[in-house]
Amino acid sequence: NMPNLLAAHGAQVSLKIEEMLEVKDDILALTPHRRFLMLTDCFNQLIRWYGRARLVPQALRACEIMNELGIPRNDMTLHFLSRGAAQQYKQLKRASRYTQVPPDWPGKRPEVVFIGRTNSGKSAMINALFSSLTKVAPSSKTRAWTRKLDFYEVNRDRAGLPHFMMVDTPGLGHADVKASVTRSWPELIYSYLRHRESLKHVFHLCDARNKKLLPADKQLLHLLAKAQRRRVRYTIVITKIDVCTRKVANSTAAAIRKELGEFFDVDIMFASARSLRGVDQLWSKIWMSATETPRGRRHRELGPKELQRLMKSGAPKPKSVADVMGLPRVVPPQPKPEEFDSEEWQDDVDFQPREPGERKGRDAYFDDQWGEELLDEELTPGDVEGLEPEELQAEMAEHTAAEEAEEAEAMDHVFEEGEEDGLDDLDDEDFERAWEESEPPAGAAHEGGKASGH
Repeated sequence: NMPNLLAAHGAQVSLKIEEMLEVKDDILALTPHRRFLMLTDCFNQLIRWYGRARLVPQALRACEIMNELGIPRNDMTLHFLSRGAAQQYKQLKRASRYTQVPPDWPGKRPEVVFIGRTNSGKSAMINALFSSLTKVAPSSKTRAWTRKLDFYEVNRDRAGLPHFMMVDTPGLGHADVKASVTRSWPELIYSYLRHRESLKHVFHLCDARNKKLLPADKQLLHLLAKAQRRRVRYTIVITKIDVCTRKVANSTAAAIRKELGEFFDVDIMFASARSLRGVDQLWSKIWMSATETPRGRRHRELGPKELQRLMKSGAPKPKSVADVMGLPRVVPPQPKPEEFDSEEWQDDVDFQPREPGERKGRDAYFDDQWGEELLDEELTPGDVEGLEPEELQAEMAEHTAAEEAEEAEAMDHVFEEGEEDGLDDLDDEDFERAWEESEPPAGAAHEGGKASGH
């Protein structure tokens, strides 16, 4: 069961999550697949609980920690983030002229606007931010699909969350429509940029495949400069990075920065409405502008205030995230020490080391007497004294040949006896038994060797 994550508990969890950065190197030492299996679902549920507790700043910080720790994200990560940030939304109005726009509420309902060329992905990006099964903002591959100012009101009746507006605009540039339709669009966009006091942030969307600012993009920059809104934030969002290589996207950003860097400090970010990359950074920038109202400031202070109130009430300080969230603490089972006295680790009692010359059973095949019966025939240091190397080599060869001849004669004798005794008709086990019975005892052979020596 999901615990009831209150705002104070969520703030406590956020403090504990920050401690994960202390073991950043250990987490990065894991493979990405292992990090995905171990941590992705945990962070997804945490972001989901943050959204229910209306702690969007803590959810955004959790996404940043995932980036720092190299924890892979999936679609559910950004879905829970978007559903927590935009818990209520609707299309408020569509205006073909500036006189038809909704009332301007500066200081109460801040607005962020998306501008760009035709087919740059403005409506698709708004749909990605809302993460809805149905398209809230009408979008299509057809150029110039959006032909009016579309106003989307967010979190109007959600206490504890900031109330703000997203605005979609028509795209400038080439469009397969009549010129009489597009002629009024630059004036419509300029009137909004110039007279809208609630405007806090302008997001200029540029297609990464264009590799530079096209004339329509420069026209929008001219309209924004003409409006003289110096206190309004401006961000260039390079979109559709999922259909081009990273090299192309980076070269597009470098070309734009080089062209505009002489005039002002350019804020550039990357995003994709299809793969949802960069949606969390886009929400972070929107939240900076949406929380500049009294209601927004109360939202930002919700977690710290509730945590301070919880501490004043005398609540015990938690030791882990499980204590904060009321989850049962799972203690991993400790491995049992291996008992070397068990039967598995007992010494091999079947093996009995034998003295040289003691042969029984299968050991009878191996001559462990080390040639004791040949001690008297071996060369002694006195026999090799004074010999030249060639003479010594000849003597050793003659000695080896004599040994081989004796062994061959003994084997022929054994096989002759075997033929006489009918050993050819025996199987392996009977043959081994007969072989052992035919061999003299080790002691007798040793004594015989000594007697021959005397």
